[in-house]
Amino acid sequence: MIIKRGVKVQLVVFLLITVLGIGYTAVHYIGIGRGLLNQQYTAYVELADSGGAFTNGEVTYRGVRVGRVGPITLTQTGVRVELDLNRGSHIPRDSFAVVANRSAVGEQYIDLQPRTDSGPYLDQGASYTITRDNTRTPVPTAELLRNVDALVASVNPKDLGTIVDELNRAFAGSAADLQTILDSSDRLLKTLNDNYGTTSQLLDNSKIVLNTQRAKGTAIQTFAHNLSVLTGEIRRDDPSIRSAIDATTPATLQVSKLIDGLGPTLPVLLSNLTSTGQVIAQRIDGLRSLLILYPATLGGAFTVTPGDGTEHFGFVLNFDSPAPCTKGYEKARIRYPSDSRNLPASTSLGCTLPSSSPQDVRGSRNAPKPKAGVKLPPGATDAAGTVPDASTSSSTAAQAGAPAQTYQSGSSNSVYMTSYDPATGSYTGPDGKQYVVGTTGGQQRLLGDASWKWLLLGPLAK
Repeated sequence: MIIKRGVKVQLVVFLLITVLGIGYTAVHYIGIGRGLLNQQYTAYVELADSGGAFTNGEVTYRGVRVGRVGPITLTQTGVRVELDLNRGSHIPRDSFAVVANRSAVGEQYIDLQPRTDSGPYLDQGASYTITRDNTRTPVPTAELLRNVDALVASVNPKDLGTIVDELNRAFAGSAADLQTILDSSDRLLKTLNDNYGTTSQLLDNSKIVLNTQRAKGTAIQTFAHNLSVLTGEIRRDDPSIRSAIDATTPATLQVSKLIDGLGPTLPVLLSNLTSTGQVIAQRIDGLRSLLILYPATLGGAFTVTPGDGTEHFGFVLNFDSPAPCTKGYEKARIRYPSDSRNLPASTSLGCTLPSSSPQDVRGSRNAPKPKAGVKLPPGATDAAGTVPDASTSSSTAAQAGAPAQTYQSGSSNSVYMTSYDPATGSYTGPDGKQYVVGTTGGQQRLLGDASWKWLLLGPLAK
């Protein structure tokens, strides 16, 4: 019989596959030749007894198979188990060796449980032995049954019957409620599982918070001590505090009546004070000069009456020292005291000499200049929504509905006086137009008796 060449090739390929499969199984599963290929290393475990471990049983690390159990030999104090471990699995030497069961009827295996993630490792240096104090073995089945029997025997059947009866009374008729609890627990567990990442992050961050609290422990203790002292003082002074609170009630009522009584006039007063404040803001430099000179002048006046019962005067002839200023008064008309007519003041007159002149230079021209950029009043608009000329400032009269009186000079910094109606917030400007002050009037119509409160809140609304 002649075998064809194709059949021979197929037989050779099949033979190679068979040899390779058997070799792979022998090396990776049976362990034949692993030592020669340097794919395994050996470690040892000392046990008081085998605990059910057997040769060729699995060895796991963190639940992953990393080798098999080798020969088990007797020693004078117990047994010595050889572990044939795969290289590439870095197992710390500081690990527990636990003989565990896969199930109640499953086979035993040895699980290596690390206590650290750092070295040294079992595959470094000579073969390492895990000592007996770092091992655990399962409870023998016979001992477990004896313990269960002892537990059952320790229970009095009569008392057990009482417990069963009481449990029956407790849960009788509550099946629907128990089912609701179980369903709610299931939803709760599902929610917790869905939010596992957030919960884990919360637990990790809580460690930081707790460490911070521990670092601030001394400060917290000090705060708690001071708080205890404070509350103790408050407790001792409780009668006085209660008396003060009781006495505050009548005073509060009086203040409330005072505020209600000031309601009709307080808005107008605060409005005028606003204009006064704006004028002071413009003339702050002149006011500062006055406050500097006034104490010195007042202090010098007291030298006339030092308190010794006599007045001290000096007589010095200093006529025309310095000489009065006449430059700028050439067009002035002399007005004698007998002329008591009501005539307008000549505001265009004044000393025109420079302030460095040796003569007595007086007049408003030599006062500090007003602050730039301050307008009177702020927020004023006419009916068309336009702002009046910035060169003309205005202030309001205190009486609502007073007849309009206009006193206007040719100076660009003059003050225009006119009547003001707090009920509508309107006034007449120098150009004859009607204007409305945004935060100093017009609130009576909208807010009633509480309109004065807008004087405090109005500037914050700009």
